[in-house]
Parts: sequence; C-alpha cells; structure tokens
Amino acid sequence: MDYHLHHLAIHELIKSNEEAEARLFLSEKLLPIEDRAEQLTQRLHRTFSQKNDVLQGQLCSPEDALFPGYFQQLVDERIDAPAFLQFSRDSMQALQLSLQGVVGAKGGYLVYAHYSLEERSYVSIYLVRDAEGIVFQKKNEEAFSLGETTYLNIDKMAMACRIPLQNGPAAEQHQVEVIKHARSQKDISDYFLAWIAMEESNSSRLLTTTFLEAVAAVPPPIDQETGNPVDSGAFREKVAQFALKNPSKTINIQSFEDEFYGNEQPLQTYFSEQNIELQNEFRFDRQALRDYHFHKFKSKGMYFGCKHAFLLSGKVRVEGQQVIIDDEDLAEQILDVLRP
Repeated sequence: MDYHLHHLAIHELIKSNEEAEARLFLSEKLLPIEDRAEQLTQRLHRTFSQKNDVLQGQLCSPEDALFPGYFQQLVDERIDAPAFLQFSRDSMQALQLSLQGVVGAKGGYLVYAHYSLEERSYVSIYLVRDAEGIVFQKKNEEAFSLGETTYLNIDKMAMACRIPLQNGPAAEQHQVEVIKHARSQKDISDYFLAWIAMEESNSSRLLTTTFLEAVAAVPPPIDQETGNPVDSGAFREKVAQFALKNPSKTINIQSFEDEFYGNEQPLQTYFSEQNIELQNEFRFDRQALRDYHFHKFKSKGMYFGCKHAFLLSGKVRVEGQQVIIDDEDLAEQILDVLRP
C-alpha cells in the first residue's frame, strides 16, 4: 500500500455524557511523522474503509458554517504544517461551541490526519476513546498475574469523517464521507454531522443500489472481439470486478464509462433523463455489490448460493417447483455422502 502521512494533530474534547459543558485540550504543535504515527493513521484509515455503510454528501458553503469555512481556508493555503495545525485548532473550538449545553454527547480524542494513499490525498478526522483492557504481567520468575491497561479503542471509533482532496472545478464542492451509526447513536451522529455541516447526504448503500439499477437499465457494452453485446451475466461479473479492484473502494462513473463504453456516456445520459442526481464518484457498499453479483437462498434446512450469471445461463434454473443445478462437482459431493 503506497501510503504517506503528511500532517498529524491530536486534540482532546473533554466532556461526559451527563454534563452540558464541553472543554478542550488543544495541542500546540503537530506530532512528528514517525513509524508509530503512520501505523496509527493507517489503522484508522483501514477501520474507516472497512465500515460497510457510510453517509456521503458534501460540505455546505464556507459562508454558511464554521467548519467548511475553516476547511476552505486550509485548502486555499495549500495545507502546509502551520495551516493544518490552525485548521485543527479552529475546528475544535467550533466543535466545543456546538456542544455547549448539549447533554448526551461524550468527548474523546480527535485525530486529524492529512495523508496520501494510491495517488489520492485525504483529510480525515477520527474521534477515538480510551478502553480498559487486561494484560499479563510477570509476578515473579514462576508465574504471571493479570494487570489492567488503557489503550485507544481504534476498532470501534466513535465518529469519523474523510474528505478526499480534489483538483479542478470539483475542488470547490468538497465531498465528505461519515461513518453511519445505528439508530441508538443517531443523536450523537447528528451532533457530528451538524459540526462538519454536511448536506445532501446519502448512504453508500443507496448510492450503490442507484448505480447498479442504472447499469441494468442501459444497454450492455459491445464486446470488441465479437462485435456483439457483452453477455449479461459476464457483464455483472465485470462490474463487480471493476469496483472491487479499486483500492479506495470507490466507483467513478466517468472511469466506468471510459472502461466499458469508450466515448459513450449511457449512465450519465440515463441519470439526466431520469432526473437522478448521483455524484461522479462515491464509496460503494460491499454488501449491495455482493447482492447484485451473488445470491443466497434458504428454505427448510437447505441453503445455497450462486452467481447471478448462473441464473441467466440456466446452470441454476427453476422447472415447475423444482430447482435444477447442473454442476458435476456438486453432484459428486452429494453422491459421496450417499455412498455406503
């Protein structure tokens, strides 16, 4: 993984969920870029990327809220070290201001990271908290005892957002991804969303489903070797592979059309005709992609799964009320069970 950490700042939001006052501990300088710093931020990025469903949208206008204004100032100053530290401190003060008088919100450490991964740059903010754990300690030369330790609970980060840095006209509309939490944490999520001033948010699952429905609605691409439309089942596999091979786990519609349709833009035309607004690049939902590509069935003690291509080709088919599976390997496995 081609990963490079540029800047790292850590601040603390001091607040219990019972109290209304929020206090801050603000660092006076950035952390040095060393192995431990890179390991920490890589783990945080990986944990964020493994979250299956996230909210995606864009920051509101810099004139309408503090966080987008501070972020735009950071981008305008080309994200050098002093500007990044100032952005982190200013935005922390905006967070403190937004949480004054709010009972229920809980503090923690906010990790601000500016890094590059596979030729893409990001600014990410992670809210992590301490957790208590148990460690083995040598009591003497003959035995161990159990001791307590405190560590950062990275795998269960409380909140996080990631802002891809873009060039060109799109740079003025900052896209943002935020971890989507369960309904039990909705109020906490709302505080975080209000702070970063995210608007026009959609879940990655909805965006992925909308994209896949459009792919099914437009004609399949032409096979350059045969001159015929690509088989529907084979095209589904190609769509899944196109998404999964992207290290950033995103789908770029323009790149998708370039890959399969050349100079044609059937998806963009479809979205325009159907009045569907879908950003050009979005984080896909892995489960929605699996459901599109691979199906699972169960009934009264029976359970099996197959690719969608097998349903289209007839390798798995329904005749009356019977399900027929043409597969020699499966047949042999079942016969092995039945043989005395």
